[in-house]
Amino acid sequence: MTTHHTPVRIPSAQRDAPLSAQQKKFNRHIERIDQQRALLADWEKAITAWRERHARELQPLAREQIALLVEQVQHLDAESSNRKLTKSERHTVSEAITDRLAFVVDAVADEALRTSLKEVYNRHSGSDYDAEEAEGNEMAREMAEAMAHDLFGVDLDLQDADMDAPEDLLRRLAEQMQAQQEERAAQRQAHHAARARKPNARERKAQEEAAQATQSVREIYRKLASALHPDREADPAEQARKTALMQRVNQAYNDNKLLDLLQLQLEVEQIDPAHIAGLSEDRLKHYNRVLAEQLAELQQEVSAVQGQFCMEFDLDPNQRFKPSTVLRELGRQVQLAQYQNTMLRQELAGLRSSVHGLKYWIKTERRRQKELQDDLEDLDDWFD
Repeated sequence: MTTHHTPVRIPSAQRDAPLSAQQKKFNRHIERIDQQRALLADWEKAITAWRERHARELQPLAREQIALLVEQVQHLDAESSNRKLTKSERHTVSEAITDRLAFVVDAVADEALRTSLKEVYNRHSGSDYDAEEAEGNEMAREMAEAMAHDLFGVDLDLQDADMDAPEDLLRRLAEQMQAQQEERAAQRQAHHAARARKPNARERKAQEEAAQATQSVREIYRKLASALHPDREADPAEQARKTALMQRVNQAYNDNKLLDLLQLQLEVEQIDPAHIAGLSEDRLKHYNRVLAEQLAELQQEVSAVQGQFCMEFDLDPNQRFKPSTVLRELGRQVQLAQYQNTMLRQELAGLRSSVHGLKYWIKTERRRQKELQDDLEDLDDWFD
């Protein structure tokens, strides 16, 4: 449900009385907080729409692709010992089988089929699928831990995590972020407590400003609580209204959201825009300090939502997705999956047609493998 906020803003002054520096800063904070709130709401809507379309359109195509690849691998395995194939051609078939099974096996739901495919992989690769998977999972853990550190500043421990379960990774990330925030808060408190005995002048000033900012928020809370206390109402309807308002007041106060408290004051007509415009520079300075903290928390929340979304759906976190355009990326993925499935069906039909069809496919596969190898060598040269 969308919450409609009462606008909070100091009106533009007349030419003979321009807005002060603190008043301008107050308005900028309010505007940026509103922008971040709107951006967060847009992301929540976009992610909901993405999940619905992803489940409806892309997941069925992904399951179809896995089924087609399994059919292709099984056919290639059956033909790998065909006497009409040369030793080099059989080697190409084995490489194609292992390449595809490395992608397919873990996506197969049926346990018996998965076991059978692992045996095919081991036979054609000359190695052990489970051992290679364990090594790959270790690399994936290291990459995920590095991503969590780079994107969120979180030291994530994934040693016992299921790397094939994105929801488990996201849960661990959320828990670790919360724990790290609490730890940092405790460290800050301990640091302040350790230095509280002999603070220098700058520290004393910062402490005083922080205390005054906290006091400003507390004063607004007390005024609202005094006016909205539901126990003082005899009328049931008015008591219910004030109970709902008081719940919002408590939530805003607990979250240290000054803007929400000011919006509630405007909503219940405890203040008006003229009241805010008449606040002293010192009081506005305290307000601006709290609003800056609220803005920073919102920005972090938006960043976390974007990061978790990219991690959940394996999207490049460095790509600048926007809520208004992110569904285009999903549309591109759907079109790509449709094209890939069409090509797989055509390849499978050609493979089944005749030995000549198989040999033609092998030539095409060799070109694909060579192009892939050339790309990898170019990438190595670029990093060197």
